[in-house]
Amino acid sequence: MRKALGISPAQIARRLGVTRDAIYQSERNEREGVISLGQMRRIANAMGGKLVYAIVPADGRVEDIILAQAKLKANELVKRASSHMALESQSLSPLQNAETIAVLAAELARDLPKDFWSE
Repeated sequence: MRKALGISPAQIARRLGVTRDAIYQSERNEREGVISLGQMRRIANAMGGKLVYAIVPADGRVEDIILAQAKLKANELVKRASSHMALESQSLSPLQNAETIAVLAAELARDLPKDFWSE
């Protein structure tokens, strides 16, 4: 970003009150993934920007990830309940199971219970 803004390490160093070598070290630390968020924030401020820290999905949208987890949880719950129901000769048809999973997954995705992300 520094290069895109046309700001030199010396200019950033002056704004931060540090040496140019400190800025080069910060850039090395950033490349190596060991720079602190505080240091990144100070450098961003010195360049007239702000640090934005976020975790984003690797694939797809957040909603897709939540729905996929909800389907997994719903499938587990329905599978467990179905095995108990089968023992009592009350099992659901495959279509009923699929419908139950879909309804339950939607509820789980909407409500996000405490154990939503647990295995």
